[in-house]
Amino acid sequence: MSEVPLCRAGTGRRTTQNSNGEPMKTKQILFLIILFLPIAAPFTKSSFAQQVPTSINAVPLPVGSGARALGMGGAFIAVADDATAASWNPGGLTQLERPELSVVGSFLSTHMDFDPGNTGFFSLGNEDVSRGDLNYASVAYPFKVLGKNLVAALNYQQKYDFHMNVDFDLTDDSLGINEDINIDFKSKGGIGALTPAIAMQVMPKLSIGVAVNIFTDEFFDDFAWKETLKMSGFGTDGVDTINDTAKSVREFKNFQAVNVTAGMLWDVWEEEEKCLTFGAVYHSPYTADVDRIIDSQSTSNFSGSISTFSNHIREHFEIDYPMSIGAGWGFRYSDALSLSMDVTWTDWSEYEQENKETGEETRPLGLGVSTDRDIDDTYAVRFGTEYLIFRQKMIIPVRGGLFYEPRPSLDDPTDVYGVSVGSGITFKRFSIDGAYQFRWANDVDGEDFGELQGTHFDLQEHLFLASVIVYF
Repeated sequence: MSEVPLCRAGTGRRTTQNSNGEPMKTKQILFLIILFLPIAAPFTKSSFAQQVPTSINAVPLPVGSGARALGMGGAFIAVADDATAASWNPGGLTQLERPELSVVGSFLSTHMDFDPGNTGFFSLGNEDVSRGDLNYASVAYPFKVLGKNLVAALNYQQKYDFHMNVDFDLTDDSLGINEDINIDFKSKGGIGALTPAIAMQVMPKLSIGVAVNIFTDEFFDDFAWKETLKMSGFGTDGVDTINDTAKSVREFKNFQAVNVTAGMLWDVWEEEEKCLTFGAVYHSPYTADVDRIIDSQSTSNFSGSISTFSNHIREHFEIDYPMSIGAGWGFRYSDALSLSMDVTWTDWSEYEQENKETGEETRPLGLGVSTDRDIDDTYAVRFGTEYLIFRQKMIIPVRGGLFYEPRPSLDDPTDVYGVSVGSGITFKRFSIDGAYQFRWANDVDGEDFGELQGTHFDLQEHLFLASVIVYF
């Protein structure tokens, strides 16, 4: 039998688991629709007279999963002592002492409070969307090889979410008639990863692990994400009349990519019931392939002159996603109290996309932004704590966290802050955990979504998670 360091053998959870004021022109209005993950929508003879440019604005954030970890603010790199370690730090998987099965569900509510500025989106204000999802699922099995702890795990994790609902109005007078236009945008879907992982205790106080993330959109739907844009307009000056209707559906299918997450966990110091751990994790860069399929239909009636249009476009994109490196410290003051801190750097300079049909290379942020324009790297900082209340035959944890997780932007990174709380109950055979995170960002610049200089919004996100872990 190998020596089991104090840091890996404590009681409690570780052992059980135009602002210039000029009038808006038609082209400007259509460009501004880019704010809502634009859909190609070609129309004729009215304010819909041009084709809206397209871009891919999905932004990956290298954040892990699980109610326990997120209840601690995501400061989990140097803790990583349950099956979600495959996401945070695979090296921590060796702390599992029994086979376990876990399932995590999530519910996310997003609120955006827009200031349209001088864009002409006069009804654009509060926009909300909520959705539930399978956040994580795993099965892990520990065993011994040559006296060393070895753990194999198979995991599913939800990586990206694309849900968004936006409904607003604008007015256009490019034909000399004030046309009231309503735009209704809906997006749904997401990307998951199937993640086999393995970890080994190479020395009594050092473990390493690796996870292979196989990204795919084939788990729950026949598409990765889907965007639907409906537009309708009506206007008259008493002589001429404009009446437009349009619908465009853009599906992203066959999303395929593979990357690697590698990590290590080191028990740096221990004395009596106290111990200090250090963890590090590396998420490799990768290139994703995805097909974009656009189907558009429109009808335009200008004083009895009716025009119809339909279009089908299929394109293939390659998107380069950045690498990320994180490190953290964990300090267990006693069997009951532990503290943790993480720092994560993400190299956004390599974040770009290529349309394989045209050869055009752009940034996934903004509208047709050249790769010559830099995107600054981001540095996330997270703090977490957990206090265990021991009762007969059960443990009740109390958790909390603070974090700063900036998101990439064409200018300075968008500053996103957050707080979290969590709790649960652990018995010999199973654990139930819950967590709540609140994230916010103020005065977010809309340029990342198109030509939106002078447009800003405040962001609020409410994330609820619940998990069940069964020990065998």
